[in-house]
Amino acid sequence: MDQFRISKMLKMNNLQDILSSGKVNADEGEQIYRFLLINDYYISSEYEVVNTLFKVMVLNDLWDAQIALRYFEYLNYEGWEYECLIVRGILLENNLSLAGEFCLETKLVQNGLSYFRDNAIWRGKDYENEDIPVSLAEWAIGYDYEKKTFYEIK
Repeated sequence: MDQFRISKMLKMNNLQDILSSGKVNADEGEQIYRFLLINDYYISSEYEVVNTLFKVMVLNDLWDAQIALRYFEYLNYEGWEYECLIVRGILLENNLSLAGEFCLETKLVQNGLSYFRDNAIWRGKDYENEDIPVSLAEWAIGYDYEKKTFYEIK
């Protein structure tokens, strides 16, 4: 993510409001920034707060390959398996904007409880074309910035 986009992200009112909502403390806010921008690992039980941050990125035209990968990795490490299958499939089809649409439509919390999909069907397409691996590392994907394509890391 270039410096202009980072600067724009840091100044977004929605992002500042979410981080100061009382659901995350200042230290967690810093961890979230580091997670989004420099690949630091981050895990939180405030799933919907983090998911909302990704939605804010989409809505503020900051959704790019790096943020999409961070979204996929967040879902992956937090155990949102069917959501991962969908995002992974969309990204491997190199449809970055569709991955952003999925992010906007996805809820990780419903009625105060974690919400997990029970299948990998989204908008009429079944993305369950592979088994869910035992090791999350087997699902790794990357992005080639020269070719502008997502790829499986083997």
